[in-house]
Amino acid sequence: MTLPDTCEETVLHKVWWKILPFVFVLFMINMLDRVNIGYTALGMNADLGIDPSTFGLISGIFFIGYFLFEIPSNQILSRVGARLWLARIMVSWGIIVVIMAFVQTSLQLGILRFCLGVAEAGFFPGIILYLSFWCTKEGIAKSYAVFIAAMPVVLVIGSPVTTWIIQFADWFGIAGWRWVFIIQGLLAVIAGIYTFILLPSVPAAARWLNSAEKEWLKKTLDTEEVRNETPLRILFRQLVRDRRVLVLTLCLFLVYLALFGIVFWLPQIVRSFEKTMPVFYIGILLMVPYAAATIVMFLWGRHSDRTRERVYHVVLPVVVAAVALGADALVADSALSMIFLGIALIALFSAIPPFWAIVIATILPGLRPAGTAFINSFASLGSFAGPVIFGIFVQQSNQYDEVPGLAALGGALVLCCCLLLFSGKELKARSIDIPP
Repeated sequence: MTLPDTCEETVLHKVWWKILPFVFVLFMINMLDRVNIGYTALGMNADLGIDPSTFGLISGIFFIGYFLFEIPSNQILSRVGARLWLARIMVSWGIIVVIMAFVQTSLQLGILRFCLGVAEAGFFPGIILYLSFWCTKEGIAKSYAVFIAAMPVVLVIGSPVTTWIIQFADWFGIAGWRWVFIIQGLLAVIAGIYTFILLPSVPAAARWLNSAEKEWLKKTLDTEEVRNETPLRILFRQLVRDRRVLVLTLCLFLVYLALFGIVFWLPQIVRSFEKTMPVFYIGILLMVPYAAATIVMFLWGRHSDRTRERVYHVVLPVVVAAVALGADALVADSALSMIFLGIALIALFSAIPPFWAIVIATILPGLRPAGTAFINSFASLGSFAGPVIFGIFVQQSNQYDEVPGLAALGGALVLCCCLLLFSGKELKARSIDIPP
């Protein structure tokens, strides 16, 4: 079925305002629960007697559960529907976060962190898959940019909110760090309930679309193919044996490695420039690059959609980030260093939306649930490895010197660029056609 151009614009306008703000808020809540362990450590570690090495283990064990269950979770989502499964994910992780507020030992906290990874597994790739049910290929990168923008937005507003709770919320004799878990966990549970009530799994279930609009989306998108062609069992060999899937996975791993290597260490890098700078001023200063990243990410995703080009829209910002990290390693001036680090952050965030547009366009509908989860689960290990690798290089130096760590992250991005450029023609192909 075809619709007049004005009607098509109306449908896309409805999708844009009904779906994207909703998933944006969900991802903000997800990111709050993801990063709150770092802030709660300000009071939690002393109360529970957690030393630095134990805290590192507790923080990292989340990714083990997340990694193991991400692919099965996405397979289930494609079968039972996004509305039910995303609601289940949010309610279960919210309950676990609330329970974390009442732990008394580091062992209890570690077990719950692992369970949190299991409960949360599949949320991010699930939303990536879900948006492909609603957004045309001409607008998918811009849509991903809006969704992923929740990440820098949370880093802008989440820090002062969370630290305020820790410092001032000592109600009923309960420590502030425990209130962080309680409040943010309950927020996830409430959002999960609203997801179950309000979020349509597919266009056919949307009450705000008429029958003609639903039929047009059905014909334009491949939602039904994804649901009908997804196999009951996960065929890992169909993903592992294709070079393009492996290239995409490794590239995103390297991007995450560099991005989160910077994100988690940036406050300490800023503190090294001026050791007397108050923590609040550091937070205010870091709002600038994250706010800029939100704007640039959206504009870059929109440009990728308009030009209908993806590969170089990933390569170019990765190159910019690698050059910025290299330049930062060479300068001694703290102001210049902050500028180069900010450029690297903005560029890396901007590379993510067109990257996921490549993934959706490359993988066949039946393999898309497992494929998006496979790529994200393996690549997410980079967000754990990046801060660790950077820390190792810092610790190896005689004094606090971030230059070796920055060089390592920049080298990872150079490798990412090489992989993308050498595989560019393959990644521009319509879909992966994997033999059974």
